[in-house]
Amino acid sequence: MRENNLTVKQKRYQAKRISNHPKPRPTHPNQWWGIDMTKFMVDQIGWIYLVVVLDWYTRKIVGYHLDLRCKTADWLQALDQAVNNQFPDGVRNHHLHLMSDNGSQPTSVSFMKACCTLQIEQAFTSYNNPKGNANTERVIRTLKEESIWINEWNGLDQVQRDIAKCIRDYNLLNPHSMLNYLSPVEFETEWFANSTQKAA
Repeated sequence: MRENNLTVKQKRYQAKRISNHPKPRPTHPNQWWGIDMTKFMVDQIGWIYLVVVLDWYTRKIVGYHLDLRCKTADWLQALDQAVNNQFPDGVRNHHLHLMSDNGSQPTSVSFMKACCTLQIEQAFTSYNNPKGNANTERVIRTLKEESIWINEWNGLDQVQRDIAKCIRDYNLLNPHSMLNYLSPVEFETEWFANSTQKAA
């Protein structure tokens, strides 16, 4: 087969390279958001999927969506909630960036089209780069530690209620060393108050 050139040519794979680009460092709220998803098993229900949108500067969970599936529409609902919460007058011309992995949902045509329509600039973590969206992943871990792993639920309504309370408590009450030991909401409120004073 080799003499008659009938063998299959083997692909030579190169090792994936970790990106040398530094992780973006936002300088104000609503400049860089991260979006990511996790799933967890609940007896008598099955897999439940949680999509979280995090403001990297304030560490505030600005949007989320919980469902029994994880399609692009579910990611868009989490993003829509975040946009409506943070930009009641519209997000266009605010130079918002959104970091995600290279999964099928954030790279889907409908998700990318929605981001383009809203003028949200997408960015994607490079392969083999665990720090690319680390802030968002760390917040998801916090939600697991403070609610998901310690609860036993009997229905989806219980899950939704407890996750909503956990996110509300996280935003309002959870102090961060990176935020001068303020909660995300306290830090955000203080930042906007200072910005208003400087502009006056």
